[in-house]
Amino acid sequence: MNAFVVMAIVLAWFYLGYRFYGTWVEKNLVKPDDSRPTPAYEFEDGIDYSPAKVSFLWGHHFSSIAGAGPIIGPILATAWFGWASAIFWIAIGCVFIGAVHDYLSLMLSVRHRGRGISEVAGDTLGNVTRFSFGILIWITLVFIIAVFAVSAANALANMPELVIPTFGVCFVAVLLGLAVYKLKINAVLASVGAVFLAYFLIYVGYNYPVALDGWEHQSKVMLYLNLLMGYCLIASMLPVWVLLQPRDFISSVKLFVGLFLGLLGIVAARPDFTAPAFITGSDKPMWPIMFITLACGAVSGFHCLVGTGTTSKQLDKESHGKVVGYGGMIMEGVLAALVVVVVGAGLKWGNAPAGEAAGLYFASSLEQGWIVAFSNGFGAIVGDAGLPFLSAAVAALLGGVMVKTFVMTSLDTSTRLGRFIFMETLFSNVKFLRHTFIATMGTLAPAYYLAATGNWKNIWKLFGASNQLIAAISLLVITAWLAQRRRAIAPVIFPALFMVATTIGALGWSVFNKNGYLGSGPGHDLMLGVISLALIGLALVIACSAAFSLLKDKGADKRHEGDSGAPA
Repeated sequence: MNAFVVMAIVLAWFYLGYRFYGTWVEKNLVKPDDSRPTPAYEFEDGIDYSPAKVSFLWGHHFSSIAGAGPIIGPILATAWFGWASAIFWIAIGCVFIGAVHDYLSLMLSVRHRGRGISEVAGDTLGNVTRFSFGILIWITLVFIIAVFAVSAANALANMPELVIPTFGVCFVAVLLGLAVYKLKINAVLASVGAVFLAYFLIYVGYNYPVALDGWEHQSKVMLYLNLLMGYCLIASMLPVWVLLQPRDFISSVKLFVGLFLGLLGIVAARPDFTAPAFITGSDKPMWPIMFITLACGAVSGFHCLVGTGTTSKQLDKESHGKVVGYGGMIMEGVLAALVVVVVGAGLKWGNAPAGEAAGLYFASSLEQGWIVAFSNGFGAIVGDAGLPFLSAAVAALLGGVMVKTFVMTSLDTSTRLGRFIFMETLFSNVKFLRHTFIATMGTLAPAYYLAATGNWKNIWKLFGASNQLIAAISLLVITAWLAQRRRAIAPVIFPALFMVATTIGALGWSVFNKNGYLGSGPGHDLMLGVISLALIGLALVIACSAAFSLLKDKGADKRHEGDSGAPA
């Protein structure tokens, strides 16, 4: 089937979803009120709580939720289940589950003084849920930091052209933040200059790659891993206006440029899919495995951590919530769909035959890493657009830079979120552990250990299920919150039940299939089996807590919604 037709249908569907369903959710479930001061003003401290221009905040939110997720998930889903399966889940999941989850969790935090989702869960479902959910979130964030840092370090080692634009954009972002917020230079003029510098760095990186000739590959990886961890430490403690907001705005511009070039390539080349539409006979069942593998782009628990962790503390007006929360997720769905097209139609299916370039084939590219697979497919499609200044190699570099920028954003955002959970939920009563530096190191140290020793490879197998369990629990919390306010719960409770069932199903399959963690095959792993069963137990306990809350509060009329974090 032709990729242009598929992409056109997906884009039209997303527009209609945002225009009609997103507006219905806004008017009937959220009911924004711009007369109510947001936490960004109520608790403004210039570090974490700071009102942001909507364009900057959208850029931060999108860049943070995107990260590597909408690249890795669609690539693996296409490889295991076919391009049509992946596209269908992205289209349906994004509009009806993911965007609703992201928007409502953001606004839930805004109505609870900008507190994180675990703290809101405590208000809604009790302290047992609060602490256990907080532990799950913190562990998941440690996993994310470890794996994204390793992926980024490997990409920098494999593609030396990425080094200068990856680190250089951080300095450009600081200049942009100072220009807009301190020197009061016109935001549009300053942004244009910053974006120009960011793309100039790509030119510099392309012509002067930091190859580190003579270094072994693993030595390069460890160098970049150390640099990235140091970056996380510094960036996550800086005031949000210094680096986070402006860097993420630049990232969002790169996204739009990348999307435009990708769509232009699809229109010009009109490639047909080489990947199969559906893959049967896989050793992995489509349900539930595809629905936890392809998370970002459809629904992802990590998004509510960003929305309730950093975005809610920067929202200028409640009416901005829809474009930031719902709109950000819709745009991620567009990116995820583009990734499916890029690898499913831009690359030839399978492994490269002897004598042919490995970069032209899906399986051969994927062996070098998911960033390389995306970059090669993006370069192949955009290179066929006929633009004189864009060869396949340059286009591949642009695709790689776009993804790497998102990964950097997710790294320092995850570190900042881990600090919040460490201080607010896990050790709220231990004064010396609530120091910003100690809480940040308390999150980075285990992540660095997992990354440096390679132990992340084993534990990472549980990330998909734990990430989607966070989404399921968040949807349950939102359901209880809506019920307490006598608002419609059907748009949330059915997705919540689906995600709970999917998460438990995935964990159960991972434990009990013949090659599972507690099976007799080579996949046997007692530790992962025990952790999986513990996650199943957590899901059941919180689901029961939510059910009890719904029954207890049915028909109840609580205090006014504006009270600080109280159910209303």
